[in-house]
Amino acid sequence: MPTLPYWRLSAVYFSYHAAIGVFTPYFARWMEGLGHGAFAISALFALWYGTRIFGPPLFAHFARGSARPKAWLLGGLWASAVGFLGFFGAEHLWLLMVSMAVFSLFYNAILPQLEAFTLAGLGPLKHNYGRVRLWGSLGFILLAVGYGWLLEHGQAPDLPWVMGAGIVATALITHALPAQRRIESDGPVVHASLLELLKRPGVAPFIAIVMLTQISFGSYYLFFTLQLERHAHTTDVVGQLWGLGVVAEIVLFMYAGSLLRRVSASRTLQIALGITVLRWLAIAVMPQSLALMIVVQAAHAIGFGAFHVACMQRIVELFPESDRIGAQSLMYSLGSGLGGVLGAVIAGSLWNAGGGQWAFAAAALFAAFGLLPAMRRFAGPQAAATTQA
Repeated sequence: MPTLPYWRLSAVYFSYHAAIGVFTPYFARWMEGLGHGAFAISALFALWYGTRIFGPPLFAHFARGSARPKAWLLGGLWASAVGFLGFFGAEHLWLLMVSMAVFSLFYNAILPQLEAFTLAGLGPLKHNYGRVRLWGSLGFILLAVGYGWLLEHGQAPDLPWVMGAGIVATALITHALPAQRRIESDGPVVHASLLELLKRPGVAPFIAIVMLTQISFGSYYLFFTLQLERHAHTTDVVGQLWGLGVVAEIVLFMYAGSLLRRVSASRTLQIALGITVLRWLAIAVMPQSLALMIVVQAAHAIGFGAFHVACMQRIVELFPESDRIGAQSLMYSLGSGLGGVLGAVIAGSLWNAGGGQWAFAAAALFAAFGLLPAMRRFAGPQAAATTQA
């Protein structure tokens, strides 16, 4: 991939997702250890997703028209680092809420720009996106497994120190990236508004699929660790299960190009959602079975990895390059952001009402709802398809 600063870009993905590798599996456990209940945990996680509704579109608006888009990327990362400082006073819930709002607003805002930059750099080799993205998964797995082992043996630094180091590392490495590529044009490039993008054929069903899938993942991100620990699995084993899921995801990313040359993005979404329904049902019904949980986490390769790669391919199919930052923002804002807020609130409410069985059964139901628009044949503009390999 000669058009990309491969190792520098991979390092950004690595450190960015390494911070999330501590945050996603262990935030609820850390909060519970501070004496906060399920309502506070789900409310704060809803903030994490809620800022995706506003942050990515706002940053996309300024970055698309800026002569220095990289400056916006760096500004967002350093602002997230400053906002994160409140995590060090997490015994005060109000301070943690403010910190979560500021940190997540900026940390979420820069990811669509990073994804769009990567797709632009790949040019006609967009099916190789997975080979870049897998470094994010590597960062996630090393921290998820390593931090779980340290927790089990009583040697883990406090969560904010590890997350903070990942955030600062991401900002420092991003300084080494070149300026984002610009689209060459004989005249001014006109960017469609987010509403105009949403009205294009095939876009609304695609966003609905992302949103419903994200809602279903709310129980997994918030309560998978607690669900397993309450069914006799040790923290060390839970960390290894998280790691297994990401290993499976990495393997998928390595071969994603071959997959998408054989199976369409639309069909891949259908398969991924079917697998996701089965995963959540297994966690709801038999969380005590280590063998079944191993299968569940191995299936993360399809339920998350193949789903994510197929979404990136749908972005390429549905939008020309000039609109892909806006398209990424739309997907993160409505699909991941709004879906994440709803998923966190629903998961927290059901966890309080009926524990993990209710929370994960509802997750399976939402994934099944996502299959309904996925089963319909996608329609979409064909202009972007000429850029594919």
